[in-house]
Amino acid sequence: MIDSNKASGAYDKGTSTGKGRFELSMTYNPMGIVSYGQNYSVLSYGLSNSFDIVGYYSYHKNGTISQYLGVLYQFYNSENLDLATAIGIRNKNKGEIDFFAPQFLYNYHLSDSYSIGGSIVQVLENETFDNKGAALDITIYKRMNFIINNRIKDAHFGFGVFKNSTANLKIDNLYLHYSVDFIF
Repeated sequence: MIDSNKASGAYDKGTSTGKGRFELSMTYNPMGIVSYGQNYSVLSYGLSNSFDIVGYYSYHKNGTISQYLGVLYQFYNSENLDLATAIGIRNKNKGEIDFFAPQFLYNYHLSDSYSIGGSIVQVLENETFDNKGAALDITIYKRMNFIINNRIKDAHFGFGVFKNSTANLKIDNLYLHYSVDFIF
C-alpha cells in the first residue's frame, strides 16, 4: 500500500502516487529572478499502487518550453525505501524530441516528516538514440503538517540540487531547486 506521506519533489522520486490519486507538484521562478530557473507543473495519476501516468509542462527563463509524458513503475516498496523506474518522451520547443530511458528513481524515508529522493535519468536523442547524458537530482522533502482543504490528502516541500544531462558533474554545474507538492 502506498503511503501518502512520501513526497515527490516534482517527478523525481521513487514513490507511486497511489491508485486513483492525483499529485500536483509546482515550482515557480517569480519574475525570472533565478537566471537558470523555470516554472513547472507536474501532474501524476495513480493507475494502480505501482503504476503512474506522469506529465509535466515547463517554461524556462531562457524561453525553452518543454512537455513530458511518461509511465512510472514502482518495483520496490518498504517502510524506509521506495524504488521505481520510468520511461517517457519529452518535446522541447515544439519539435526537439528526447526519450527518457532508462530512469531510476528513489525515495528514502528518514521519518514520517522527512525523506530524501531523486533520480538518475538517461536522455536519448529521438532519431538516432544517441546518448545525450544523464540528469541527476537529490532532494530533501519535508512534510507540511497542515491541510489546506479536505481534498488535499498530503503536502510536502522539497529542496535539492539538480544536474542536467549536458553538464559535467561539477559543483558549478549543479542547480538548486524546490517544489511544493500536493496529493489529492
